[in-house]
Amino acid sequence: MLSLEEVRKTFRPGRGLGRELTAWLDSWRGRREKRPGGVQAVRGVSLEIRPGEILGLVGESGSGKSTLGRIMAGLYRPEAGRTFFDGQDLASLDQGGWKKFRRRVQIMFQDPVSSLNPRLTAGAVVEEGLLIHGLGRAEERRARVRGLLGEVGLPADSAARYGHEFSGGQRQRLSLARALALDPELLIADEPVSALDVSIQAQIINLLMDLRQKRGLTLVLVSHDLPLVRIMADRLAVMYGGLIMELVERGLLDKVDHHPYVRSLWASAGGRAGPSGPLLEGEPPDPQNPPPGCPFHPRCREAAELCRREPPALTELAPGFSCACHRRPAAL
Repeated sequence: MLSLEEVRKTFRPGRGLGRELTAWLDSWRGRREKRPGGVQAVRGVSLEIRPGEILGLVGESGSGKSTLGRIMAGLYRPEAGRTFFDGQDLASLDQGGWKKFRRRVQIMFQDPVSSLNPRLTAGAVVEEGLLIHGLGRAEERRARVRGLLGEVGLPADSAARYGHEFSGGQRQRLSLARALALDPELLIADEPVSALDVSIQAQIINLLMDLRQKRGLTLVLVSHDLPLVRIMADRLAVMYGGLIMELVERGLLDKVDHHPYVRSLWASAGGRAGPSGPLLEGEPPDPQNPPPGCPFHPRCREAAELCRREPPALTELAPGFSCACHRRPAAL
């Protein structure tokens, strides 16, 4: 359905007035300005999303998973690499092509408070996409909105309320109704339950699973919660330092020799997948100055000299299991 080929994204700082004055003074004093290289959020990711699957995109904060999710949704344009949807290169789309793409691919944001327009009622929030795409007459749109609110578990009279009048779980349901308004084929859920109480998390997860089965959705679940993703996802893609370290089908989690980072993640989460690993020590890599070679080697107890010099490629070691590690042999 959607494929990424060597996608890269770097966020470069702008030059405000203060930086312009500093640059001018340095120039007047005969100094050369040192320009930061920017934050390398995604550093060459190739990945395919299969129709009808749930793909879990997992990693620590700063691993690049949310940026990758927004690239999938077309909200960020990669500076290098290519993104295809149904075989069509997104870089070749004109305005009309992008409009059609947005009907088929939608995203739920991590923070339902800041992603909801405080000036719009819940009904207007859900109806906005229908208006933009010119779908239905006024009464048809209102009926569609009522149906969507009911489908996600909100009462029909909530259409007249504003975002601040809802609880956190209700706001996330409203965000889901908005994302479903255009009947998308692919839904990207960025940390959909991270800000919610445990009991509310279970309700939202069950709702997502029910809607996925009912609508035949393809779902990308972006999360740092490894045990949660294990329950939901058909495949897990684990990111670190802007790269995918491992891609594994759920049924193989207890059978393969995992990447050292993935083993440490399971140990940190209090769970287990394959041989247990040591708890993570040290800090994630600086995205403005990532280490050479494998990005995990400064924290890895298995790192060899090759790991410090050359970044490992994501290689299929067994059917359904790919790993980016110089030290991993064939898995099965």
